Amino acid sequence: MTPHDILELLRRHEQWLRGDTDGKQADFSKQDLSGLDFSGMNLKRADLNGAILRNCNLNDANFEGANLYAAEFSHASLRNANLTKADLRGINFYKADLTYANLEKADLREGRIAIMSGKGEWQVIGNKLGHANLNEAVLKNANLTCTDLKACSAIGADFSDATLVGAMFQNANLSNTNFTRADLSGANLGNTNLSGCNFDNALLVHTHVIGADFSKANLSTANLKDVPMNLAKLSEAKLPSSPEARKKTIQSILSSHLRWINSHGASGERAILDGYDLSWLNLAGVDLSGASLKGANLSDADLHGGIFELTDFSHAALQGVNLNDALLAGTNLMEADLSGANLRGARFVSVELRDQNGTVTGRWWPVNLSCAILQDACLAGVDLTTVNLGQADLRGADLHGTILAKTKTRAASLTSNAPKRTTKSVLGA
Repeated sequence: MTPHDILELLRRHEQWLRGDTDGKQADFSKQDLSGLDFSGMNLKRADLNGAILRNCNLNDANFEGANLYAAEFSHASLRNANLTKADLRGINFYKADLTYANLEKADLREGRIAIMSGKGEWQVIGNKLGHANLNEAVLKNANLTCTDLKACSAIGADFSDATLVGAMFQNANLSNTNFTRADLSGANLGNTNLSGCNFDNALLVHTHVIGADFSKANLSTANLKDVPMNLAKLSEAKLPSSPEARKKTIQSILSSHLRWINSHGASGERAILDGYDLSWLNLAGVDLSGASLKGANLSDADLHGGIFELTDFSHAALQGVNLNDALLAGTNLMEADLSGANLRGARFVSVELRDQNGTVTGRWWPVNLSCAILQDACLAGVDLTTVNLGQADLRGADLHGTILAKTKTRAASLTSNAPKRTTKSVLGA
């Protein structure tokens, strides 16, 4: 097809769209149009079935309602293109740039082509959007069932009401994307960046999430049935709001963490609960050794009898928490707020460090309460030997019988509510 033929087809197609009798629908089916410039062209309802548009400039082009079945768009530029209601089954958008493109109500399901041999068979042609640039693209109501979107970039894209059943997003960057009411059942989100995404009323039933990053994502109304969220990163994510759903998710994480502890890391996953709101949970007797709860909210939580060896509670909200009889071994509580906490009977001990072969190194890792707020906390009778209390605030704390020998208390506010005549605390040099 010569350039003259192409321009003539486009001219007559414009006439056809206007309803002129001399017009004719453009038919570029099976044509190789690689490298051509169709930017700004009106190809609404054109037939490009099986066309090859590799490396084409299609910026601002209009493909509304066009037949693009099994078309080839690899490495093409479709910035701000209109693909609404287009038939994109079996499409290949590999490494295409669809920034700001509109694919609302487009059909991106797998396609099938006939092989005319023997009895004739149907071959499934899967859509390929791998490595494509879909940043800020609109895919509302689009059907992307089983579509290959591996390693694509869809930052800030709109997938609201889209059908993404079985879609493959492994290693994609989908940060700040809108998945409101989208159906991601059975989709593969392995190692995908989903930070800041909105999953309001989205379906994620049986979705694969190993290594996915849901940091700061809104999952509060999402359906997470049979999704192992303990295998994903959930820092500051908003989890399902119903107590039953939230409890099930947290219990799954804690169960996996316990397997991790008991197997010495061979199975399960270490609990990463940074920024979580766990204030409503009863965690009495829990073993969170090695877990990370940086910035978590555990205010008024019941943690009595728990085991927290090398647990990271730095910057956590622990106001009014019950840590009675808990084991705090090498625990990091730097800048944590333990105002009014009950630490009576808690054991603060240092952990002897070992090298990668398990050999003791002679070094000890103490509990770190530096810059922690312990106002009005109960530390009566507690042995704080070797604990780092540098710049900690202990004003109003109950220190009756508290042992502070060898404790690092440099610049700490140690004024307690214990009468001086009855205080049995031992202050180290």
